[in-house]
Amino acid sequence: MLVLRQYFELLRYRALAELKRDSSGMYLGMIWWVLEPILYMLVFYIIFGVGLKKGGVDFVFYLLCGLVPWKWLDSTVRTSSGVILGSAGLMRQVYFPKWLLPSYVVIANTYKFFIVFLLMIMFFLSFGLKPSSAWFALPILIGLQFLLVVSLSFSAAAIVPLIPDLRFAVNYGMTMLFFLSGVFFNVTDLGEPVKSWLQWIPTVLLIDGYRAVFLYDTWPDYYGLSKILLTLLVLFACGFGLLMCFVRYYSWVVG
Repeated sequence: MLVLRQYFELLRYRALAELKRDSSGMYLGMIWWVLEPILYMLVFYIIFGVGLKKGGVDFVFYLLCGLVPWKWLDSTVRTSSGVILGSAGLMRQVYFPKWLLPSYVVIANTYKFFIVFLLMIMFFLSFGLKPSSAWFALPILIGLQFLLVVSLSFSAAAIVPLIPDLRFAVNYGMTMLFFLSGVFFNVTDLGEPVKSWLQWIPTVLLIDGYRAVFLYDTWPDYYGLSKILLTLLVLFACGFGLLMCFVRYYSWVVG
């Protein structure tokens, strides 16, 4: 129990240090946590809302329902891919389970996500969006996405130290996933068989779930969510398993 307590103290310390580092290195500090998804939204609003005549408050809601959850996943996976190589000095000084390294990144980014997510809800409410019983599905959606965030973050953290060039592959992969996830378009508007293929991607179903809750006052597609739950459990087992399998090589990689 004492060892576990020490591990979790280290996890808490590293997560707080990560949050402090993110906010202290810039003049606006924590405000950037909110500005980043807003700037993303403005870019896509200009392209699709103004350029393609899909503007209006409803389209802003539509974009935010995709961008805010996406940034949680994207920033966590990208940061986790370099966390073991970036912690080489700490690994030389003290032994600790390597799963703690991507875990503190997950915790720090989850904290930032909740702040931005709550602000998004306040924004929706200020424009007249009313809570409904469908909002009780939000913990399910967030829980499933948390499992996805952990799974991909652990996998990226596990493989990149062995072949550092794979960090570029992770970044390109996340960019490709962004354009396939329906962040700025409705996957259901696509024709077959593309629509059926894309609906196997967990991010597609999760973003559709957030939009169903906030924009249409309906419960998410539970059949689809139960389908991706099995996928996410397999991904989590793979990610954690890779960290455990390769742990003996990390000390050699970091010198």
